[in-house]
Parts: sequence; C-alpha cells; structure tokens
Amino acid sequence: MNRRKFLVYSAGALGAMSLPLSASVAFAKARGTYTYLTPFTLSLAFAPVLYASASGGFDKLDVNVKVEVGRGAGQAIQLVAAKQVEAGRTGGANYLSARAQDNSDVLAFGTVSQISPFVVISSQSHPVRDVKELAGKVVGVASFGGSMEATLNLMLAKAGVDPKSVRRERVADGPASFAMVEAGRIAAFFGNASTVSRLRAAELPLVALPVDDGVPGQVYVASEEDLESNREQHVAFLQGTRSAILAMADMDDAQLLEVIRTIARRFDVPGIEKEDIALGDLKGNRELWLAHGKENVLRNVPEQWDEATRLLQGAGLMKETSRQLYTNAIWESTVV
Repeated sequence: MNRRKFLVYSAGALGAMSLPLSASVAFAKARGTYTYLTPFTLSLAFAPVLYASASGGFDKLDVNVKVEVGRGAGQAIQLVAAKQVEAGRTGGANYLSARAQDNSDVLAFGTVSQISPFVVISSQSHPVRDVKELAGKVVGVASFGGSMEATLNLMLAKAGVDPKSVRRERVADGPASFAMVEAGRIAAFFGNASTVSRLRAAELPLVALPVDDGVPGQVYVASEEDLESNREQHVAFLQGTRSAILAMADMDDAQLLEVIRTIARRFDVPGIEKEDIALGDLKGNRELWLAHGKENVLRNVPEQWDEATRLLQGAGLMKETSRQLYTNAIWESTVV
C-alpha cells in the first residue's frame, strides 16, 4: 500500500472514531497541501476528485490535493469553518440552512451533484412509493443533522407530513440497513446511487424512491476568507475536478472501466474491485454531475439556488437572509 493510500485508509478508520483530524491536517498545511473532506467513506460518488488525483490532473495544475474521509455532511461545514480543511463536500439543503445563520462564513463555490443524489430505500414486501407513507414510521439516516436529514425534512414538509411524526435512526449506508428494513426495525433508509448499485448486485428485493426536492444536491464549500487568500488553489482544485467530469462525460463503458482501475490503483474504495457494480455506480453518479448539461458542470445554477431558497424558507427550514449564498467566481476562472 503506497503512502497516499495509507493516508486515505487511515482517514477512513478515524472516521469511525471521535478523534479530530487536526494533527494530519496541520501536517498537510505545512506541506502546502489542499485538503478536501468527503462526507463519508470513499465511493465513486467522489470520482471527480479521485480521478483528477489518480490520473495526474491535479499535478498538472500544480495543486497537491489530499483526500480526507469525514463523519457526516455536517462535519464538512464545521471543519471548513474551523479552517482545518480547505474544502469539503456537503448537502445543499443543510448548507443553505447553515449559511443563513449570521455566524457562518462558509460559502459554496461549486455544485457537484446538480440534483439530489439520495433515494429512499425500502423493501418490495413493504414498499415506500410516496413520501406521505413515511408518516409515523422510522427512517434510517447516515448521520443526524446532515444532508440526508435535511433532505428528509424538506420532503416531509413538501408532502404535508409533520417531520416530528417520523423518527430517525442512525444507520450504516449499505446491506446491513436493508436487513433492518426486512426485519421491520425501520421502514426505509436513505442511500445514494452507490448504495442502490451494491444492493442490486446482491439481488436484494429493494424499492428505490428517487428524491426530487428541487435543491442543489451536493456542493463544495470553503471559508470566504480562504477563497480570497488561497484563490489559486481553489481555482486549480475546481478546474481539475471539472476537467475530470468533462472527460468522463462522453466515455463509453470500456473507458469508464479504465477510470475505475485508475482510481483503484491510488485509493482504497470499498467494492471497487467488483467492476460490473462499480461501472453502474459510476454511470449513475455521472447523471447527477451532468443533470444541467456540460455547460453547467460544477456551476451554481442561479435559478436552482433561488428555487431552493424559496422551498426551504417556505418549509421553515431556512431563515430569511440577505447574505450571499454562493459564489461562481471560482468556477468562472476555470472556464476562461
């Protein structure tokens, strides 16, 4: 295992513990490294960054990106605010709720999943085919206060379901949670394209209810101060990531398999060795990156952000604010 793989693997192990990332991040900053925090364990949902790193895309732009594994979408905002990482990935709904608070200096500088990556997973024996069916039920989420829970709250509010009537239970994102569904311990749980690929590969009798909440799915965030003082690195990070997505946009299956193998040589991504599953996973995530067309890859699309603000404020999940909610200044520097 090379040093980079060791660092990523170690970060994944730390993710299951309550240890801070301060020590490793302090070391990274001393070497001028750009530290990027994922919300959860590595998966092909993060392929734009992983491929840009593994293929040498970031090296060509003279930015040394180090991937750290986080413990929930909320932590990305917290560690960016604490200036322990340069950038993180988090959910659009929980980011907007946090940004509307006067004490948040964390700003979105790119949207990677233009639409929600989440699905509500239930069993064929007791399927959940409508959000209203969750009333009075128990729903599994990967973390409390993160993007999954924020999305759940918005879905319930839009459907006229009292969020307090739905109990949340913290669960793992995988087959173990589906076993809880089949055992009747939870009615459903939140997953993403990667989750569905793994469960279907295992031939489990699942029903996946897509989430269409009108909110930017997953965003890249950084502190406002760092976006100014460390602008060149942020531009290089976003440019490398954007180039990786555009490269994958028109690839056929054989080419995408080479992407998967390139990532696997550099990063320890659970299940990536099962190439048929990994291919479906990567293609499913690609749809999210390209949902608003190639011209809007990683762009914060103003119309969508306006609609998201209206929806969240209308549901009582975001306070009224006159604050800037995002910036496209970094993105614009990648397309000139």
